[in-house]
Amino acid sequence: MRRTIRPALALVGLLAGLLVAPTVAGAEVAVTASPASQKAAADFDGDGFADKAVWRPGTGVWYVIRSSNGSVATQQWGVSGDVPVAADYDGDHRADFAVWRPSNGIWYIIQSSTGAVVTQQWGTPGDIPLTGDFNGDGRSDFTVWRPSNGVWYVLGIATVQWGVSGDVPVSGDFNADGNADFTVWRPSDGVWYVRGIATQQWGTAGDIPVAGDFNADGRADFAVWRPGNGVWYVLGIATQQWGTAGDVPVAGNFGGDPRADFVVWRPSNGTWYGLNLFTTQWGTPGDIPV
Repeated sequence: MRRTIRPALALVGLLAGLLVAPTVAGAEVAVTASPASQKAAADFDGDGFADKAVWRPGTGVWYVIRSSNGSVATQQWGVSGDVPVAADYDGDHRADFAVWRPSNGIWYIIQSSTGAVVTQQWGTPGDIPLTGDFNGDGRSDFTVWRPSNGVWYVLGIATVQWGVSGDVPVSGDFNADGNADFTVWRPSDGVWYVRGIATQQWGTAGDIPVAGDFNADGRADFAVWRPGNGVWYVLGIATQQWGTAGDVPVAGNFGGDPRADFVVWRPSNGTWYGLNLFTTQWGTPGDIPV
């Protein structure tokens, strides 16, 4: 069964706060803006396909349309200011309702397998939380990337310096070994840096990196979505116009075949647009697609 922890990428979404750059080789510390990253889609019902779901910051309520049968699930979990980080933390092949709280660095999770609540302090204000399975055990790990020093902190697994302030961290399996790789995309030069695997120029300033397996070879592909023209650029695979400025690209396999689909969510009208798949109104302005 396809895992939802997806080459999914990073839940860096819509976190465009100011970040302090680390000092490198005597360079002067500077302040730069962290660009937004694409949202990762989650599979809440364990059918192997991403579900259309949003989290509402104003109320902390999750609204999910299950892809398996079209039924709706709602769950109040989280408060305004939290970051939704839905993923499979308990290994039952279903995404759990989960948020990370920047003010205290605590992860709050409702396990889908038992309904039990799990809390874990991991991270500090200014960190960027990510979802991904970094040790191949079938569970998403508690992971943050710290812009101030470019370090990835994966609870109980690794502490790895990879990236600099202004980079966009991306969680994906780029070599098909079953583990998420330490990856950043650098807006200043459009280069992807995948630790120990690849350095690839793909994209330009203003693009949004999207990690997903678009050709079903088991590897995350180098892909960006360009807000200026709504075009998806997937290295060696596809160039596809889908979406308009202001949309949020969403990576995930929403059905049909084992490939990641071209999907955007439109904040202005709360509509999901999946190329050759669906047009579904689900959500309202201010929601966050998950």
